[in-house]
Amino acid sequence: MTAAAELEPGRAAGSPVPDRPGLQVASVASGLLLLLDAHRLTGRLRPEIQVQVSRLRHAVKLTIQAQAASQTGVASLPAQPEVDPGAALRAWIADQPWAQPGPQGWVYLLCFRDPATGQHRPLQGQGCRGQYAGHYWGWTQDLVRRIAQHRNPAWSGAGRLVQVAMAAGLSFELAWLEYPATRGRERRLKNQGSAYRRCPLCRGTGGPLDPAQAVAAVQQQLGGRP
Repeated sequence: MTAAAELEPGRAAGSPVPDRPGLQVASVASGLLLLLDAHRLTGRLRPEIQVQVSRLRHAVKLTIQAQAASQTGVASLPAQPEVDPGAALRAWIADQPWAQPGPQGWVYLLCFRDPATGQHRPLQGQGCRGQYAGHYWGWTQDLVRRIAQHRNPAWSGAGRLVQVAMAAGLSFELAWLEYPATRGRERRLKNQGSAYRRCPLCRGTGGPLDPAQAVAAVQQQLGGRP
């Protein structure tokens, strides 16, 4: 029986209020575990990942058992009655790298442009599998230094995509900024796709940004602190 099936029955009158966020996480996690099992991927994962999958599976099991017991009024038979299911699930989430706040910095968006016309011009690779990109997402703690690196393709660590775009004769403008932000925020923005939606230059709602002015504005808001 899946987690979704366990969570569907209505809550009886007078029964404890369920931990809805925890149950939602348990339902999603149960679906992920089912997919791993269906595609027989669990045994192919690295040992440390298998350990985390096992912990997640146990936390989901405890959460579902506790919810089923509260709905039916029948005491469940947990192997470890002293373990709080919700606490076990929250502890697992808190231990994951993606749940850590991480260092704060800048998330930025570069828009590739045609240096002759100043218009947006995506990078187009050669062949049927050539690279095609109109924007570049990045994260840094030193915005001014990072943009200077991008503008100098020979500088080590300038970003491979930007290096290829510059070698193809393109230029770029700093189009969008967010501060404070973590690397996780950058990954989420990348995964959302369609950077055009957030690019003020492409949408005609704003102009290029100056990294030094952006840093100075933030420092002024923070009272001069770096």
